[in-house]
Amino acid sequence: MQENMPNSKSKAAPNSAESLLEYLKEDFFPKHGTKVIIAIVLVAVAVFAVTQQMNVSAQKEAAQAEELGKALDYIYINKGDSAIIALETSFQNGSFKGLTLAKASLLAGNLHLQNKNLDNAEALYKTAVSNAGSVEIISSAAEHGLAVIAMEKQNYPEAISLLNAFIGKYGKRTGDLAKRYAKTEPADVVPTVPDALWKLTLCYLETNDRELAKQTAQKLLKIYGDSSKAANAQKLLATL
Repeated sequence: MQENMPNSKSKAAPNSAESLLEYLKEDFFPKHGTKVIIAIVLVAVAVFAVTQQMNVSAQKEAAQAEELGKALDYIYINKGDSAIIALETSFQNGSFKGLTLAKASLLAGNLHLQNKNLDNAEALYKTAVSNAGSVEIISSAAEHGLAVIAMEKQNYPEAISLLNAFIGKYGKRTGDLAKRYAKTEPADVVPTVPDALWKLTLCYLETNDRELAKQTAQKLLKIYGDSSKAANAQKLLATL
């Protein structure tokens, strides 16, 4: 019986740079060349598509930033009314999307709130919240604005509900001084929790709930004694 002999065209596994080139030339590419070329082409097409998409996205983001910048320029020169007009034009044209829409809505909401256009500000703050995603510095500012609007409308029960939700969501500090000195106390992700506590205290006073006003002021003083609102709480507690 004749022994099975290896195929004379099949090369041994390459063990040097020279043999690797010989192997690729005479064995690998003749067998697999077409598949390799197709794979390379597919990868190239995928890379090109991703790059194009990234370029389009970058262009859209740049255009949105430019639109938002126009309003900021007006604010910088103290022309808030012109900023509102610029923002509203961009809203109507659908120029803003996603996070940029949240930023623009927050900015416009603040401008309307300053002008006491409460209904417009409320609608814009809600748009900011729904488009802010996980960017808490934007969503928290809009949620705080909604609470301020409720207070301005003297809807104190609504304001109390919004402020309690805000404090529960963003207030992470505990007032434990030992942990604070050891730097193990949780930190707030936004800086406006003390202000929200002070506003909540005022809302309880407006609803004649002096006990809850006292408790809230005490909480503010205990946890945020280093904040600018602590002095207000201390003065109030002296009168309750």
